[in-house]
Amino acid sequence: MPPKSGSSPAVTIYEIAEHVGMSPAAVSSVLANRGVERRLSTETIRKVREAAAQLGYVPNMAGRRLRAHKSATRQFDLAILTSFEAPLPLVGQALHALQRAVDLQSNEHTRYAVAIEMFHAGRLADKLGLLDTNRYHAVMITNTLPEDDKFLAKAKLPYPVVVLGRRIANYHCVLEAPDFVGRRAAETLLDAGATKLAILHGRSLTHTTANRVAAFERVVKERTGKNPVFLVSPDLQPSQGAAALEVFYAQGGKLDGLFVVTDSLALGAYQTIKGRGYSVPKDVAVVGVGDYELAEFFDPPLTTVAGANDAMVAEAVPLLFRLLRGEKDAPGEVLVVPPVFLRASSVRAAR
Repeated sequence: MPPKSGSSPAVTIYEIAEHVGMSPAAVSSVLANRGVERRLSTETIRKVREAAAQLGYVPNMAGRRLRAHKSATRQFDLAILTSFEAPLPLVGQALHALQRAVDLQSNEHTRYAVAIEMFHAGRLADKLGLLDTNRYHAVMITNTLPEDDKFLAKAKLPYPVVVLGRRIANYHCVLEAPDFVGRRAAETLLDAGATKLAILHGRSLTHTTANRVAAFERVVKERTGKNPVFLVSPDLQPSQGAAALEVFYAQGGKLDGLFVVTDSLALGAYQTIKGRGYSVPKDVAVVGVGDYELAEFFDPPLTTVAGANDAMVAEAVPLLFRLLRGEKDAPGEVLVVPPVFLRASSVRAAR
């Protein structure tokens, strides 16, 4: 495990081999993710990995790459894995927080490298080296689709992992309190007097956005006896959000309350609403998600049920380092409650 004082010696494969009563070659094969290739039994692979975790073994990947026999400085390779198609605010916040932590914990004996690595949404399983024990020391994973979550649930990754924004069995997860965002968005629009409600979202739904959509639908149906209208945008660009709402209006659709699952789509929705001669919030009250830096500069300023990015990152970074240190009492799940920012887009004058 990483030294707390920077002075403890690194655990070697020879120590692991002695601990489990196997040859160093067998241990090396397992730790290089070649156990199956070398026809080692499942039980042998399990014993070696458990011993490595118990003893705090950390591969010196920097040393291997340089083909050095020994290294006085150990480098820990950390990564944030995200999909190409996802918005970047959460990833950017995670990167800044992780780098700040790394700057504080680096010393002459221990260094860290931080990288952002991307995969196509729904295709995390295709990412090369993901199951290689020599690729990463620890990772954060975010912006996955259900197909990615299914893969993760089956393939236990061989290094510490913190998953952001979704709940996956047998992983350490940090996510927003279930149902909170969708429920508060519905309540805000209903309290503004909206009776014809709609929700605008992207075609691909992550675990988090699917939960928001479902919670919004449930509350609207409970309070009004009617389902909201679902408007689907091909992606999360403002232009696509504008186009999806334009199609709805062109087909004779009517609404007076709109929940938009990202602030970027809300920007496009504003354009179409105003282009059709309607006003926000008098004709259409709008609630977004994320509270990105431009939200308060919308005209009028956008009410948001903020995605819990700041709170999630604040919990996830220390958790990742706890796992890297091998702490056994690290929480398996952390729930955070997003803030709500009520602004002019959902505040109507009394009628």
